Amino acid sequence: MILVSSDVVVVGAGPTGSFSALQAAKLGAQVTIFEEHGKVGVPSHCTGHLSLAGIRRFDLRLPKNVFENEIKSAVFYSPSGYRFVVRFASPVTCVVNRALFDQHLSNLALKAGAKIVNNTYVDSLLIEKGTVRGIIFKKKKRTKKLVSKVVIDAEGVSSSLLKRAGLSSLNSRATVNGVQAEVDKINNIDNDTVEVFLSRNFATGFFAWIVPRRDGTAKVGLGTERGNPRECLRHFVNHNPIASQRLKRSHVTNIVYHPISLGGPIPRTFYDGLLVVGDTASQVKPTTGGGVVMGLACAEIAGKVVARAVRLKDFSANFLAEYERRWKKKIGFDMMAMKRLRTMLNSFSDKQLDQLITLCTRLRLDESLKTVRDVDFQGTSLIRIAKSPRILATALYFLIASFF
Repeated sequence: MILVSSDVVVVGAGPTGSFSALQAAKLGAQVTIFEEHGKVGVPSHCTGHLSLAGIRRFDLRLPKNVFENEIKSAVFYSPSGYRFVVRFASPVTCVVNRALFDQHLSNLALKAGAKIVNNTYVDSLLIEKGTVRGIIFKKKKRTKKLVSKVVIDAEGVSSSLLKRAGLSSLNSRATVNGVQAEVDKINNIDNDTVEVFLSRNFATGFFAWIVPRRDGTAKVGLGTERGNPRECLRHFVNHNPIASQRLKRSHVTNIVYHPISLGGPIPRTFYDGLLVVGDTASQVKPTTGGGVVMGLACAEIAGKVVARAVRLKDFSANFLAEYERRWKKKIGFDMMAMKRLRTMLNSFSDKQLDQLITLCTRLRLDESLKTVRDVDFQGTSLIRIAKSPRILATALYFLIASFF
């Protein structure tokens, strides 16, 4: 069965899908969002630890109930328990309820004129003569085809559409397995402080975290490139000296699993009739796995480019390549720098991680970090401090700043 579509089809109602739909709809394009689940934002896989500057940058005007906490401080623990503390005078980041956050963005898109179709699984792209002409989707066990002028693939880290279309997807070798539990209480932790734990013992290729909420609950998780993530989390909670004390009276209320792409953007994010955005394009910080702010920056560009394509009736790869040129100009250098830092960090042994944290303290790196102005787009910060003769301190500065 073939249906006539609107101008633009967006696959996925996550932040990048909804935000790209919002931008395109505001500029007059007819947009339809297809969401696999019955409710936007559910299930939630993300910690929701975002920079306040990033939220302000996009003028999201989030309702108060979306915010679960505001963060002024971070504590970084080495494998042996050495700690490095960074504290700001005012909040730098926040913790948001990701379900409510996603729903707010989808509502903004709807108010701008976009439509959303829930409970609909997009099975593949409709490709004719080398051009994406729409999507093939399943709803109520029936397979249907929908013809459109351009598709924005914002399905998430699975990137199944790209694979089925024969396009390059994210680098699976640079992906860690993430797990996050929500707990009902947390002990002896400042309410405005996140804690980051570095150790190859339970979080090879990544780190573990404890992110408190104002109400006394917390989000506890980690990523690992090897081993069962659930077992790694259990080991962390039960055997890490700090985490075990924080969580000894806690009960898990929810647990989710989600792969995290750390390999940097995919080789190509445009095609005839197609743009790829967000986690699908691996537009994610290789240092921390944070993808919301980076994804929103790229989604904003994607929405504006497809709206112009609709207006000019040009959906060729040559025209849509403007999207990739613009997002690379925006975040390309930052991504390259953070990817190199991820490679450097992964090469450290636990002993070297101990030395890293103690060096941060000895160099009083916390004082330098207080000058950070942009915790999302850090390339300019790196350039600014690269003039320092302390090259290692420069690298550490950039590395720690990327956790905010």
